[in-house]
Amino acid sequence: YDLRRFNTIGSLSYDHPDPSILLVLHSVSDTPGVDAIDFVIFPPRWQVAEDTFRPPWFHRNVACEFMGLIHGVYDAKAHGFEPGGASLHNCMSGHGPDAETFERASAVDTS
Repeated sequence: YDLRRFNTIGSLSYDHPDPSILLVLHSVSDTPGVDAIDFVIFPPRWQVAEDTFRPPWFHRNVACEFMGLIHGVYDAKAHGFEPGGASLHNCMSGHGPDAETFERASAVDTS
């Protein structure tokens, strides 16, 4: 599947949309409400929501989150997450942007 053809969906007014809008592949488990695996893509996109903290917010997931970067930059890390890199967040472990990204995004005027 050519992921460059994936249609990017996002917020045009306010707030950071739920990442599930970028879901490409979903596999259910035998436990209701718990996914076996979700495959999500974050393609190049315009982030135009006003009065909004634009990087991914601090959150926890019911499922483990494994993330890889193919090319470009990751919205939540100012440095150190290079193409070819990967990260893993275990089930229910809190994670979000690094301090530099948080400070920069908190100070930017998005109005």
